[in-house]
Amino acid sequence: MKNTISQKNMKRIIQYAFLMTYFIIFSSSALASDKWQELWIRLKHATYIQTGSGKTVIYDFFDPNCLYCAKAFQLERPFVDKGQLTVRYVPVGFLTDSSFGKAAAILQAQNPQEAMKNNYMELLRTGHAAISSATATEATHSALRQNEKIFINTGATTLPELVYRLSDGQVEVFRGELSTEQLDLLTSGHRLDN
Repeated sequence: MKNTISQKNMKRIIQYAFLMTYFIIFSSSALASDKWQELWIRLKHATYIQTGSGKTVIYDFFDPNCLYCAKAFQLERPFVDKGQLTVRYVPVGFLTDSSFGKAAAILQAQNPQEAMKNNYMELLRTGHAAISSATATEATHSALRQNEKIFINTGATTLPELVYRLSDGQVEVFRGELSTEQLDLLTSGHRLDN
């Protein structure tokens, strides 16, 4: 005896499959959206170095030894200087053995913005970070470890990593090298594609 599916039952199965697929896709995007919203809240408690006062706010994870992070810094400067961008640089220190100590030195500097800028300019000019490693105070050590946990929770494995929020409240993550065109899009309120 053959089991056959009637045309009416086949239609119901297809409708059910479609609805289940839609539900799964919608649920996973809602979960992802919740994850990024939680990340945005956690980032407000990260230790960062802020530059600029533009309406577009990004969190930029960086390692003092990361050449791509230095390039992102250089690209972001004109947007910061024009008042279009606020960048909150979130230091992490794991790329090389000296990264943690250099991140600590930047945070503990008398002027962390200037220390970060000088480090990046030298890194771009020579390929070597300018700042020397420092022994992290207990507070700095704790802050850098917290930043690293937040970074790991984004699922990132590379730097730079940018986290930003669109005008509709949607939180997005961009990984990798930026372009001027992408920053134009971002400061105009558009989503970046990886």
